[in-house]
Amino acid sequence: MDTNNEAQNNPAEDAGDIVDQLEELNEKVQSQRSLPRAFTVGIVYGIGFAIGSAIIATIIIGITLPYVQDIPWVRDLYLRGAELR
Repeated sequence: MDTNNEAQNNPAEDAGDIVDQLEELNEKVQSQRSLPRAFTVGIVYGIGFAIGSAIIATIIIGITLPYVQDIPWVRDLYLRGAELR
């Protein structure tokens, strides 16, 4: 005789467990599809996008600045602006 309980599961109990799990999953999906949650997630993603873009722009400026400052018209405009102070 097999004493393993897992091998002797009742199919009706398994179906009931699956239905319970599906109901829990549906509740979680419904809470994730709510308008307040979507609004909050959108705000958080927007803030993250702005911060990430600023970091990337700062890195790009830092990398390209030594090459850009040697362009004659850029240096001329910088010196004109420095004279206005």
